[in-house]
Amino acid sequence: MVSYILETQVAGWLPAPVLCLLFVLLCVVLGQIGLTLFEKFFRLHLDVVDNDLTGIMFSTIGLIYSLILAFVIVAVWDDYDDLSKTIEEETDKLNGIMAHTGTLPADMQISMKTAMITYCRQVLQEEWQMNGRNVPERPSAIPSLRLALLRVEPSSKREENIYTVVDQELSSISDLRRKRLGYAKSHIPDLVWFTLQVGSMMLIVFSYFLTAPSGRIKRVSLGFFTGYLAMCMFLIYTLDRPFGKVIQVSRQPYANVLMNLEQYYAVNL
Repeated sequence: MVSYILETQVAGWLPAPVLCLLFVLLCVVLGQIGLTLFEKFFRLHLDVVDNDLTGIMFSTIGLIYSLILAFVIVAVWDDYDDLSKTIEEETDKLNGIMAHTGTLPADMQISMKTAMITYCRQVLQEEWQMNGRNVPERPSAIPSLRLALLRVEPSSKREENIYTVVDQELSSISDLRRKRLGYAKSHIPDLVWFTLQVGSMMLIVFSYFLTAPSGRIKRVSLGFFTGYLAMCMFLIYTLDRPFGKVIQVSRQPYANVLMNLEQYYAVNL
């Protein structure tokens, strides 16, 4: 249900806070409709003892579910934070290569310029759209550039050291790129998603059995309860898809590197 709603075309047009509010509102309305149908077809008259027992069971199940929910939120937030660090490290490596190649021969600098600019454009224009289970493995410009470096005969020890450092940096960039592309897929197993969604619906339905001093208080309490669960599900879904339509991790570091590359090589070549 969550993926069906948040992967629609409209999701890419609305700001994340607005979409979150709409999603919460939809879930609250569905919860209220469910309560109306429940009261219509299941006319229960619970006494004080039954209500106390139901409340204890509801509290126990809610506690267990909240622990699972908190664990998943922490896990997806750690993944999101790790992706941001991976992006920063990858762009730092690109900037480092740009600085190291300033003393290389002009023909090699041209090859480096072409490969690195192509790499950054591929990241911005293609790889940032790779959101889903079947992420295509597209080759980057890094392997061909490393092969070109291996074919070069250094003219001095200093140049040889620069080639070695650049090759190591390119190898690190390939590893970081592979790690970054891994985040284009959901890291939450299908069984966990099933547990979260079914567990939320079970808790909402279970809350229908609880009695309150008045129907209005019960509906207000149900609205807050359903809205809170909906916000948690929205948070988990969006953090687990950092390249999705709702929120995207910032691509600005690559845009900055691309701009620096174009300016640097325009001056030095």
